[in-house]
Amino acid sequence: MKKEVFFRGRYIAVILAAIIAAAGFSACTPVRQLSNAADVITQDFPTADNTLTSMLQIKNAMYDAMSNGETEMTFNIADIDENELMHIGDNMSSFWGKPVKFSVNNLFKSVDGIVPGRTVDIRNVTNYFELSSNYYVYDFIKNGVPVPDGMTYAKQIADKLPGIAAEIFTDPSASDFDKTLAAHDWLITHIEYDDSTPGISEENGSYGALVLGRTMCQGYAQSLELLLKCYTDIEIVQIVGEALNVNDPPPADPETAPADSETAPDGTAADTQNSGGGDAAPADQSAPQVWGGHAWNAVKLDGAWYQIDTTFNDPRGNTEGSLSHFYFGQTDDVMSANHRWEKDFFPVSDTENFLFFRNKGLFAENWDAFQSMFSDMLAESPLTSIEIAIQGAKIDENNIQFIYKIRPEIEEFRWSEQEWNDICVNSIELVYS
Repeated sequence: MKKEVFFRGRYIAVILAAIIAAAGFSACTPVRQLSNAADVITQDFPTADNTLTSMLQIKNAMYDAMSNGETEMTFNIADIDENELMHIGDNMSSFWGKPVKFSVNNLFKSVDGIVPGRTVDIRNVTNYFELSSNYYVYDFIKNGVPVPDGMTYAKQIADKLPGIAAEIFTDPSASDFDKTLAAHDWLITHIEYDDSTPGISEENGSYGALVLGRTMCQGYAQSLELLLKCYTDIEIVQIVGEALNVNDPPPADPETAPADSETAPDGTAADTQNSGGGDAAPADQSAPQVWGGHAWNAVKLDGAWYQIDTTFNDPRGNTEGSLSHFYFGQTDDVMSANHRWEKDFFPVSDTENFLFFRNKGLFAENWDAFQSMFSDMLAESPLTSIEIAIQGAKIDENNIQFIYKIRPEIEEFRWSEQEWNDICVNSIELVYS
């Protein structure tokens, strides 16, 4: 992702107070209190080189600052009002930390040369951050910097992480795809999705996932990012947005309920998980459709960005061997069926969909290809379960009967489908007599 250069204005004193956010990414409203006329702030006069003119530039600059362990950043902004500053944390990855308060230090009126063709007002702003446990764990694993005293959650994650990594990254020569897949599968088989975890606590983060073994979507996303950042060179970011869950009940009072899910204390809407891994194209379009705050990842593999939603790939109940790869290596097009996010703020994924199935040789371009592929697999060994994608066809009771000719000892079989357009992903289980 392109990273923008930001300006750190020099100043003598900050004369305007800032209100600390109520929680997480919540709004913060500046309160202007002049102590005396001597409290004059000085900084370089705004120029096109030291002024940020979009929320994307600001968020990228803040993300970079937190990744470097900084807890504040001073910069000039143009064409951005204070209401936007109050919601600066919306749609922003919380992996390194979060903004907690800001102050407006100075106002430059009617400045030319910043925005072409007109004069604009420029604000000089300081934003303050709270670094996450992930930052301190990363700094310890990668740079050997001890976790500071008092960072109890970070210390516990740092103690646990090397052992987890040793289980996951067993082959240093493995491809980036295989390393990412190993981390994804480990998380699904070791974490229980638990929507009772408080939205504002460390339990809904990598601490809950890696130490407690239970968390919500943010914990899945942060844990995958932490593992790949600490033990590989794979580029990965957390996407913050919303996801659709057709299994959720409708709001109790449609007249008073907001169109979108209620915003949680951490600044995202209440977390959702689609039981059973989630259908990209719901079969019953009349079912209640409820959007809720959600977090997942974008990962760069073989030079291209792909999306991975580890939460949606983890069916509820966490039964042994029960995991999906429908949302492993997907494009924006596929994800948009039941995810929405501010696409300008995150990498574009547009190369090839269903990467897991294509890389594993489990993508059949048509029914004949599926039948041939599945027949060969059954002939080699008494296959008990498989995940396979079929384009342009669906499994039903009649067209799957060919399996009995290859394996007469099959007593029964079950399958479940997830669909996107004309691509059907089937999880097939076979029981032998």
